[in-house]
Amino acid sequence: MTIAARLLTAASLLLTAASGHRDAASSRSHEARPYPFEIASNKPFVQVCAEGSVIAKECADRLGLERRDETQQHLGAGAGVAVGVATTSGVTLSVAGDTLRAPEFRVFTLAHVAPYEGRRVDGLLGDDFLSRHVVEIDYAHRGFRLIDPGHYAPDPRAVVVPITFDHGLAVASGAITTPDGAALDCRLVIDTGVRATVILFHPFVVERRLLASQPTLLAGTIGGGAGGETIGDIGRLASLRIGGMSFDRPTAIFSRDTVGVFAGHDQDGIIGGELLRRCKVTFDYPHQLLILELYAAQPAAFEYDMSGLFLVARGDDFQELVIQSVAAGTPAADAGLKRGDRIVAIDGRGGAALALEPVRELFRKPGVHRLDVARGGERLSVRLTTRRLV
Repeated sequence: MTIAARLLTAASLLLTAASGHRDAASSRSHEARPYPFEIASNKPFVQVCAEGSVIAKECADRLGLERRDETQQHLGAGAGVAVGVATTSGVTLSVAGDTLRAPEFRVFTLAHVAPYEGRRVDGLLGDDFLSRHVVEIDYAHRGFRLIDPGHYAPDPRAVVVPITFDHGLAVASGAITTPDGAALDCRLVIDTGVRATVILFHPFVVERRLLASQPTLLAGTIGGGAGGETIGDIGRLASLRIGGMSFDRPTAIFSRDTVGVFAGHDQDGIIGGELLRRCKVTFDYPHQLLILELYAAQPAAFEYDMSGLFLVARGDDFQELVIQSVAAGTPAADAGLKRGDRIVAIDGRGGAALALEPVRELFRKPGVHRLDVARGGERLSVRLTTRRLV
């Protein structure tokens, strides 16, 4: 069985199934041709073909794949929800003309991840694919290329960052400067599968007393992963440096997770798509290099949500916009919005206008909005005035 799917490239790959078929060709025929992708939650999704399996339990069920050896495990980001993990064999994955076969793939549910993405997510694929290629991701032009490692040389103007690997994660040396002037070296995972600018792990936050350096903090839900909902505190750094590239006043998340990826001691944090998409990013796993080429046109500043809401999308078509959490002391809290409220219109517009990604972008800017909200059997009209919170 062959399906077309969307796939998130780089340190982790997310697959969302769609109908159709795309013939596979040799990878060499695609070395010079960009392959298109979509961006959602700062993450690039590209069309692939999967023969036999992808690893999400929901997709495996649709395809009738056999699973075996299921165990309960704690994995990924989140609050530490135990997930049933099984295996399946006979897997072939094709992307941009290249084919990956593996003796077996892990299978576990991603149904709880999809609402955070606003789209169905059918799988994750990581270093077993990336280790075979140089993968160039051009966020500005929404295209990526697979390049033969033997024929690749970085642009002389690019910033070249050595990376090491830890359980398939790409790790680079970096440094942060806190608002009170403390300069701290750190080891940072590079992951296009993370929406934020940078998430600093709980042990590092506690050991370096990072919360005490923040003049303003916003506490609440920061996302969700394979391990469930994850919470943290949002603030800013004076600067963040990776390789020879420095970024001023980036937003930063200080994780509160005590289990899962964000509770790890081996690295200090994760750099995600909010920072990476400011560059053309090339992962050269074969030579253990990350190559960054900063775009000339840059956003004026790093911003975070200005409403105090964390929103998810539910329903078969992901058109039900639901409030996952409301941060205390924010415009959303002042407006009386509550967890579980469903937003049915914003400024008089409903339906497709309530897609998760555009609404998140809308609430990253100052403004005044009228929200029509369903709460149980009630309909409410709420005035929400967004403002910079960190």
